[in-house]
This record gives sequence, structure tokens and C-alpha cells, in this order.
Amino acid sequence: MGLAVVLVVAVGAACTCAYLFWPAAAPLALMKAPGAAGFMISRAAFLANPQLYFELLRTAGVQAAVAAFAA
Repeated sequence: MGLAVVLVVAVGAACTCAYLFWPAAAPLALMKAPGAAGFMISRAAFLANPQLYFELLRTAGVQAAVAAFAA
């Protein structure tokens, strides 16, 4: 009986966490890096600050821009 109660509580806690924190557990969306053929970057990071991405791309190069926006 004790093990069953612990199991039910654990499953309930896991379901609650999955419901409350689903955006953090969601798969990461990637996109092709503009101006950097063949590289993939985080879509959320790019959409949050595309101006920074293009500034890094122009001043520091492809590798630095992709590293800064890596998943």
C-alpha cells in the first residue's frame, strides 16, 4: 500500500510539472541562419534580437553570430 501511494504522488507531481513547465520542456525550434549557409540557429533567440544577429554577422563574422545564437 505504501509503494502505491508514493507512485501515485510521484506521477501526480510529474504531471503537474509537465503541465506548468511545458514551454521549457518543448522542443527547441531551429531555423537556417540567414547569411550563413548550412548553419542552424535558435529561432526564439533570433526573433528576440535579429538586429544583434546581423550586427555580429557583419562585424565579427559567421562563426561568432552562429555561436551567439546557437541552440
